[in-house]
Amino acid sequence: MNQVDTIDPKDVTVIVSGKIISGFAQDQIVIERETNQVEDEVGADGDVARRVTNDRRGTITITLLQTSRANLFLSTLAVADELTGNVIFPVVIKDQRGKDLHVAASAWIRKMPRTSYRAGIESRAWEIRTNYINMFVGGAA
Repeated sequence: MNQVDTIDPKDVTVIVSGKIISGFAQDQIVIERETNQVEDEVGADGDVARRVTNDRRGTITITLLQTSRANLFLSTLAVADELTGNVIFPVVIKDQRGKDLHVAASAWIRKMPRTSYRAGIESRAWEIRTNYINMFVGGAA
């Protein structure tokens, strides 16, 4: 059977510390685990041993237009954490049209984004780290 599915980037909702983030650039969201779920090694006789890493750390990169008001919100979180060392927040990313869902209960901003200015519109890539990210990649609804 031929199937046609549709995705729409504006149907992906990003919630950081209870606030819906908007004003995304073209390369808007990247979610990635730190390490492989399973590592493997082959022995001299060809047998393979697997090791579960149990490492669920991850990085969520949110790229915003330099004009996005969400930059102010994320800057406030980053500066508050820099001053207090105690700003941990939840992050939820959900594709409203599909089944993808990514949840980090404890996250923080790794560093302020690289900032540049030119005649055109620049972007700001915010790296958010987490000690444990639940990821479910379910595709289209």
